[in-house]
Amino acid sequence: MREKGQLKQNRTAKRFVITKKPLHYHGTNRIVCPYCGNDEDFLELAENVAITTRYVQNEDGSFTPVADDTQVFGEIKFSCGKCGADLTKYHKHFLEMLF
Repeated sequence: MREKGQLKQNRTAKRFVITKKPLHYHGTNRIVCPYCGNDEDFLELAENVAITTRYVQNEDGSFTPVADDTQVFGEIKFSCGKCGADLTKYHKHFLEMLF
């Protein structure tokens, strides 16, 4: 039995096929990059973002932020923080696991 993530040789075509690693560990909800095996570092990339921050001016002329609002008008991508692979299809699971 071959392990996932290993190269196997196709004897008839004389070429190699790369198989992907499992996307999460058995018994857990962890996401694992199928390309490099990373299970710790991920990036959420949002396009066309408007950030609105409300400030109050203090007596000394300095400013203190009191509220902010972020609106995303473009696409949101989810990717591996190590190899940069596009893992956007796992973004919903990522959102469900944010605490």
